[in-house]
Amino acid sequence: MNTFTFEFEELALVIHNGIEAAFINGSAEIDYSRNYFAIVGISVEGFGERVNGKRQWPQVPAPESLAAIIRERLEGEWYDKVYTAFSEQLASDREDAAEARADMRRDEMMLGRV
Repeated sequence: MNTFTFEFEELALVIHNGIEAAFINGSAEIDYSRNYFAIVGISVEGFGERVNGKRQWPQVPAPESLAAIIRERLEGEWYDKVYTAFSEQLASDREDAAEARADMRRDEMMLGRV
């Protein structure tokens, strides 16, 4: 199984009467194969500390109750965004594989094997 990271910004934790609130930033770890993907981990921006005068926002694992809300949004209102990222990852994988095959053929030709 392959994995990629989907970054999200300003994902609403609450939607009431069409009004979005409680925005959060973070990332979702997504396992995938050619025809399938699944969210397997969620991290969010943690409490910021000052480092050299600048605030740092480290990623921390989301507590399960928060992860469940985020997963619901990513599989619901944000599904198209996650699916687009999945499709782009597959395209990138295909491109990388094609380049690797071309490199291998070139190397074999240089060694006189073809």
